[in-house]
Amino acid sequence: MRFSTLALSALILAAPAGAFAQDHMGGHGMHGFFTPEQRYMFMQEQKASGTDWKSMTPDQRHAQMQAVRAKVMAMSDADKAKLKADMQAKFDALSPDQKQAIEQKIAERRARHEQMMQNKDGGQE
Repeated sequence: MRFSTLALSALILAAPAGAFAQDHMGGHGMHGFFTPEQRYMFMQEQKASGTDWKSMTPDQRHAQMQAVRAKVMAMSDADKAKLKADMQAKFDALSPDQKQAIEQKIAERRARHEQMMQNKDGGQE
Protein backbone atom coordinates (compact mmCIF):
# COMPACT_ATOMS: atom_id res chain seq x y z
CA MET A 1 0.00 0.00 0.00
CA ARG A 2 1.40 3.35 -0.96
CA PHE A 3 2.07 5.61 1.96
CA SER A 4 0.02 8.47 0.53
CA THR A 5 -2.98 6.15 0.38
CA LEU A 6 -2.27 5.05 3.93
CA ALA A 7 -2.07 8.66 5.08
CA LEU A 8 -5.34 9.50 3.35
CA SER A 9 -6.97 6.46 4.91
CA ALA A 10 -5.65 7.45 8.32
CA LEU A 11 -7.10 10.95 7.93
CA ILE A 12 -10.47 9.62 6.93
CA LEU A 13 -10.55 6.92 9.60
CA ALA A 14 -9.19 9.16 12.35
CA ALA A 15 -12.03 11.62 11.94
CA PRO A 16 -15.35 10.81 13.59
CA ALA A 17 -18.25 10.76 11.14
CA GLY A 18 -19.42 14.24 12.04
CA ALA A 19 -16.01 15.81 12.51
CA PHE A 20 -16.19 17.91 9.38
CA ALA A 21 -19.96 18.15 9.29
CA GLN A 22 -21.04 21.65 8.48
CA ASP A 23 -23.76 22.82 6.12
CA HIS A 24 -21.35 23.74 3.34
CA MET A 25 -19.63 20.37 3.61
CA GLY A 26 -22.79 18.36 3.24
CA GLY A 27 -22.36 16.54 6.54
CA HIS A 28 -20.06 13.93 5.02
CA GLY A 29 -16.71 15.10 6.34
CA MET A 30 -13.80 15.24 3.95
CA HIS A 31 -15.79 13.04 1.57
CA GLY A 32 -18.49 15.68 1.34
CA PHE A 33 -16.03 18.53 1.12
CA PHE A 34 -13.41 17.33 -1.36
CA THR A 35 -13.84 15.19 -4.43
CA PRO A 36 -11.63 12.07 -4.35
CA GLU A 37 -9.20 13.84 -6.69
CA GLN A 38 -9.10 16.94 -4.51
CA ARG A 39 -8.52 14.78 -1.41
CA TYR A 40 -5.64 13.07 -3.17
CA MET A 41 -4.07 16.42 -4.06
CA PHE A 42 -4.59 17.67 -0.49
CA MET A 43 -2.85 14.62 0.93
CA GLN A 44 0.01 15.00 -1.54
CA GLU A 45 0.37 18.58 -0.38
CA GLN A 46 0.47 17.42 3.24
CA LYS A 47 3.10 14.85 2.36
CA ALA A 48 5.18 17.49 0.53
CA SER A 49 5.07 19.82 3.55
CA GLY A 50 7.99 17.89 5.01
CA THR A 51 6.19 15.75 7.55
CA ASP A 52 7.91 12.35 7.74
CA TRP A 53 4.86 10.16 8.26
CA LYS A 54 6.83 6.92 8.03
CA SER A 55 9.00 7.73 11.04
CA MET A 56 6.01 8.56 13.25
CA THR A 57 4.40 6.21 15.70
CA PRO A 58 0.69 5.54 15.17
CA ASP A 59 -0.10 7.95 18.03
CA GLN A 60 2.05 10.66 16.45
CA ARG A 61 0.38 10.13 13.05
CA HIS A 62 -3.03 10.33 14.70
CA ALA A 63 -2.08 13.57 16.46
CA GLN A 64 -0.73 15.04 13.21
CA MET A 65 -3.93 14.12 11.36
CA GLN A 66 -5.97 15.71 14.14
CA ALA A 67 -3.89 18.88 13.76
CA VAL A 68 -4.49 18.93 9.99
CA ARG A 69 -8.21 18.42 10.55
CA ALA A 70 -8.32 21.19 13.17
CA LYS A 71 -6.51 23.54 10.79
CA VAL A 72 -9.11 22.92 8.08
CA MET A 73 -11.98 23.25 10.54
CA ALA A 74 -10.63 26.61 11.74
CA MET A 75 -10.66 28.07 8.22
CA SER A 76 -13.29 30.56 7.19
CA ASP A 77 -15.79 29.49 4.54
CA ALA A 78 -13.94 31.64 2.00
CA ASP A 79 -10.62 29.99 2.88
CA LYS A 80 -12.18 26.54 2.61
CA ALA A 81 -13.60 27.43 -0.81
CA LYS A 82 -10.17 28.68 -1.89
CA LEU A 83 -8.51 25.50 -0.61
CA LYS A 84 -10.97 23.37 -2.54
CA ALA A 85 -10.46 25.45 -5.71
CA ASP A 86 -6.68 25.27 -5.29
CA MET A 87 -6.75 21.48 -5.00
CA GLN A 88 -8.94 21.25 -8.11
CA ALA A 89 -6.60 23.59 -10.00
CA LYS A 90 -3.62 21.42 -9.05
CA PHE A 91 -5.41 18.33 -10.29
CA ASP A 92 -6.50 20.07 -13.49
CA ALA A 93 -2.89 21.10 -14.15
CA LEU A 94 -1.70 17.48 -14.23
CA SER A 95 -1.02 15.65 -17.46
CA PRO A 96 -3.63 13.15 -18.66
CA ASP A 97 -1.29 10.29 -17.69
CA GLN A 98 -0.90 11.67 -14.15
CA LYS A 99 -4.67 12.12 -13.84
CA GLN A 100 -5.22 8.56 -15.03
CA ALA A 101 -2.70 7.24 -12.48
CA ILE A 102 -4.50 9.08 -9.68
CA GLU A 103 -7.89 7.84 -10.84
CA GLN A 104 -6.46 4.30 -10.85
CA LYS A 105 -5.16 4.69 -7.28
CA ILE A 106 -8.55 6.00 -6.17
CA ALA A 107 -10.33 3.07 -7.87
CA GLU A 108 -7.93 0.57 -6.29
CA ARG A 109 -8.43 2.08 -2.85
CA ARG A 110 -12.20 2.01 -3.33
CA ALA A 111 -12.03 -1.66 -4.39
CA ARG A 112 -9.86 -2.55 -1.36
CA HIS A 113 -12.32 -0.77 0.92
CA GLU A 114 -15.29 -2.58 -0.62
CA GLN A 115 -13.47 -5.92 -0.28
CA MET A 116 -12.64 -5.14 3.33
CA MET A 117 -16.27 -4.29 4.06
CA GLN A 118 -17.48 -7.50 2.38
CA ASN A 119 -15.01 -9.55 4.40
CA LYS A 120 -16.06 -7.77 7.58
CA ASP A 121 -19.76 -8.40 6.91
CA GLY A 122 -19.10 -12.00 5.89
CA GLY A 123 -17.03 -12.69 9.00
CA GLN A 124 -19.76 -11.48 11.35
CA GLU A 125 -22.48 -13.81 10.07
